[in-house]
Amino acid sequence: MKPFYILLAALFVSGCGGVKQLDSPLVGGTADEHGCITSAGYTYSQLRRQCLRPWEGGIRLAATGAEGVPLASGAYVLLSDDGTQAELFWALGPAMMLERAFTPQGPYWQKDGVRLERLPQGWRLYKKERLLFQADNPPAEVN
Repeated sequence: MKPFYILLAALFVSGCGGVKQLDSPLVGGTADEHGCITSAGYTYSQLRRQCLRPWEGGIRLAATGAEGVPLASGAYVLLSDDGTQAELFWALGPAMMLERAFTPQGPYWQKDGVRLERLPQGWRLYKKERLLFQADNPPAEVN
């Protein structure tokens, strides 16, 4: 019986020696110019200077049903630590950096006709004065 185990072990070890690297990349391993694995949902954030999934830490804005904006789409916003910049990720175009300004109603961030407002009732995202995405603040908890 011992020779059988020795033969089995020899076959197993010899079979491992023939492993070779594949010349083609693995499926699902596509990376962009920053090394972000796009097929896993990662994208490069200029604001954070790293690969991330915007929905895992960004502010989610839902589509309002405006013409040309699929209801299933969404937008995600990341704010800089000091709040002076907002990075917008959306299906309507490439990610973009918005700069902060103020009105009596509250802060807003804008660039090239895109405007993100932070109002007492929640977030609003406009493109050329058309409300495309929004997120209402959650109701205050009553104890």
